[in-house]
Amino acid sequence: MSGKTILITGGSSGLGFEACRQLYTSGNTVYFVGRDEKRCTEAKTQIEKAGQVGSAEFFVAELLSQKQIRKLSDEIHSRIPKIDVLINNAGGVFSRFELSEDGIERTFALNHLSYFLLTNLLLDLLSPGSRIINVSSHSHYPGKIDFESFRENKSYNILKAYNQSKLANVLFTYELARRLSEKNITVNALHPGRVRTHIGNKNQPWYLSLGWSLLVAMSSISPRESIRTFMYLAESDEVKDITGKYFAFSKVKKSSLLSYDEALAKKLWEFSAEMTR
Repeated sequence: MSGKTILITGGSSGLGFEACRQLYTSGNTVYFVGRDEKRCTEAKTQIEKAGQVGSAEFFVAELLSQKQIRKLSDEIHSRIPKIDVLINNAGGVFSRFELSEDGIERTFALNHLSYFLLTNLLLDLLSPGSRIINVSSHSHYPGKIDFESFRENKSYNILKAYNQSKLANVLFTYELARRLSEKNITVNALHPGRVRTHIGNKNQPWYLSLGWSLLVAMSSISPRESIRTFMYLAESDEVKDITGKYFAFSKVKKSSLLSYDEALAKKLWEFSAEMTR
């Protein structure tokens, strides 16, 4: 695939950056979203070192803020006439319970609601044949959805918060796929693997950051290896008609039993719609 317009959130570092670089070298127009203008500028420079293969541009937005997501949507609409591939990749982990400016627990706000809100705001730019890719994780398997925990501190636990946010990604993927089934827009989720990135070092006390560093040093894959599934879902004709699936290492994999609960998925959708107004 080449000559496509691709939008990736969290594209200034880690997996998102590597995906941007690879998709750029395939000859695509790549737009990425980051929260720091300086880092975005540096990422754009690094991406373009491959030469004039594709095109790389960026938007700056803090995806923890619904106000900024809506502003981002307006900017995207003013600059991009259509999107062929939307990759929701931005995410994070937070060691303490804190609310976003919208009054929502930050892990859920960033890892799920940013996917939900931005995707819904951009649906009019996607046409038949377009693809939506949501980055989840095998961490969703032990996840359970506790709706009260998204507004209240119920003995906050970093792993529990992360796991349920990644389960929310899969539930959202399946529900959106059902809703878009008549529009020929595919929606799939992926597990990137335990990747050698700094996601576990951000926003953490020193001991958790050290633990993450040791974990990835002992058992992890490089971003270049991880993005093979990104590239497969974004580019391969083999998956052009496949929707509502969970992929790991470029193969369909059965997700958690709870992720197939359609009643839960609908409840999460309605709850998300309420929280994003």
